[in-house]
Amino acid sequence: MKSVPSAGTTAGARATSSAAAEGRIHHDIFITLKDKSSAAVQKQLELGKKYLTDHAGELSFSATALADDLTRHKQVAYLFNDDGFDVAFHMVFSGRQAHDAYQVSDAHVKHFIPESNPNWVKIRVFDSVER
Repeated sequence: MKSVPSAGTTAGARATSSAAAEGRIHHDIFITLKDKSSAAVQKQLELGKKYLTDHAGELSFSATALADDLTRHKQVAYLFNDDGFDVAFHMVFSGRQAHDAYQVSDAHVKHFIPESNPNWVKIRVFDSVER
């Protein structure tokens, strides 16, 4: 996983650049696969590592698989852990411009999506901004 320190929360820290002023964009993708075999999960993770990394303004990236052996959610009655996915990708972009450029990049549109989606049942994307 690539990473950088989180943006500061003071006004002074946020005013240091236009990207920081608009807030870092967190882009999280959760994918449910048709083929849930270890090989298929690993292939999906490798495709993400190949095509979803090293974009301009991308500050961090991680490729993860469902932690299906955790029991914390079963110990606390009010807590619900959504386990309706097999792999997840977590990216942080310096701001909206970097995120938007990634969205239309060849690596994302012409390679990752067409090579990955034949094995997708469902994909959920969550975008959020640091404030």
